[in-house]
Amino acid sequence: MMGTDSVDAPHMARPFAAIAPLRRSPARSSDPDLPPDFEAWFRDHREAVYRFVRFRVATREIAEDITSEVFLKALRSLRSYDSRLSAPRTWLFRIARNAVTDHLRALRRHGSRQVSIERVPDPASQAPSQEDRMLEDERKRLLMASMATLRQADQEILSLRYGADLGNREIAESLGITANAVAVRIHRALERLRTAVAKQSNEDG
Repeated sequence: MMGTDSVDAPHMARPFAAIAPLRRSPARSSDPDLPPDFEAWFRDHREAVYRFVRFRVATREIAEDITSEVFLKALRSLRSYDSRLSAPRTWLFRIARNAVTDHLRALRRHGSRQVSIERVPDPASQAPSQEDRMLEDERKRLLMASMATLRQADQEILSLRYGADLGNREIAESLGITANAVAVRIHRALERLRTAVAKQSNEDG
């Protein structure tokens, strides 16, 4: 029902540009605790982190900025990372969840409830017709309005599953719960979303 298309590379260049200077700085490059494969972490997990963030925020630019922030925080917090406790992907998503929560909390302080599940366009895909674009825009508007009525926990778990495309076990590791609990939460969140969509459709009709 929900998802995102592939993230195009140009939009992911800025986050890596932001972390590259720190990675190459003399103070950091001489640090024995700095894993030499941090760039590999970025390459392997940037799209999933970006998808998760993009699922929760209003614009692509905000998602790019938060994604940059996630990897900068990860780079600055490497001393606290323990590979015995979690995989890099799980650790990065914990940072991403906190970054999104901070962003949404700041919005709420200013009276905004922005939620976005806009698909990231695939530049290789065929351009849709005007009618298709209108239908897609209406679908997005309806889902955004419905998602905004859900509690934050529901929005988060749906974003991890359908935005970042994580499996139940990965979500379980990120949230510190069992895979069975994840499945139950996703099922209940989807039920609440379906109810919200139906209610929103009736109100619009």
